[in-house]
Amino acid sequence: MENKKLEDETRQSFPMMSKGFDKSYDFTEKYNPELASVLKQLFYILMKPFVAFRAKLYHLFFKPFSKLKKSSFPIFRLGIIIIGFTLLYYKNLSFTINIQNPVYAMANNGNDDLSYLDSESSSSHNDYAPVNVSEISNNAEDYIAQFKNAAIEEMKLYGIPASITLAQALIESNAGNSRLAKENNNHFGIKCFSKNCVKGHCTNHFDDHHKDFFRKYKSPWKSYRDHSKFLLRDRYKGLQVHGKDYKKWAVGLKKAGYATDKNYHNKLINVIKKYKLYQYDK
Repeated sequence: MENKKLEDETRQSFPMMSKGFDKSYDFTEKYNPELASVLKQLFYILMKPFVAFRAKLYHLFFKPFSKLKKSSFPIFRLGIIIIGFTLLYYKNLSFTINIQNPVYAMANNGNDDLSYLDSESSSSHNDYAPVNVSEISNNAEDYIAQFKNAAIEEMKLYGIPASITLAQALIESNAGNSRLAKENNNHFGIKCFSKNCVKGHCTNHFDDHHKDFFRKYKSPWKSYRDHSKFLLRDRYKGLQVHGKDYKKWAVGLKKAGYATDKNYHNKLINVIKKYKLYQYDK
């Protein structure tokens, strides 16, 4: 009797599995009835804890709702759906506020330090992104002294203000301390887009994309010369009309897309002013 009850409960709880077993049982019974009988007993013994577990879940979570009147159940179900959507909506709303308004989030954390909100964007942890003027290494003055003559020479040959060349080198290489400057002698963050690079021409680094390749030079001086030639491309040729006006050059480089940083022009202008790089344009 107990076996019959277990069999019925198993069929009711797991109908698809029971049908599958029945087919296997019928096939086995044709050739070995004794083995089929043993397998049947073993199957229902193994299924017994699963049947009991399913019955317990039903009594805990589903049976209480079965007592509701049929007319009220659709209303109850609709109420659950409305509550779920409401919670989901307010959760997303809170998340949006924290992301779009960092000052609001900071205020709620009890932190009143807003010093990071200046005319430049706060720099990310990207080692290849241009740094802010406040982040430039302490050896900036030494770097300028070392490369100012190179920048002046490039200005005489190619018409690019020395202040712009030095400012770009300072923020792109962090005064020669960036990974690109140390490993590649690349002081201007110049990328390589050639499809047929020879060995030693460029190396792979992660910047805007995991497949970004940056030029590699034998010396920093080669990097300065390549930068001058780079700015002779059609994209930047229009900047020559600005002469030695470093502010217009800075804005022009940003508009031409030299860097993806939206505040690139501000970074250049701030660096030029801080270190008085305009004096090298005379």
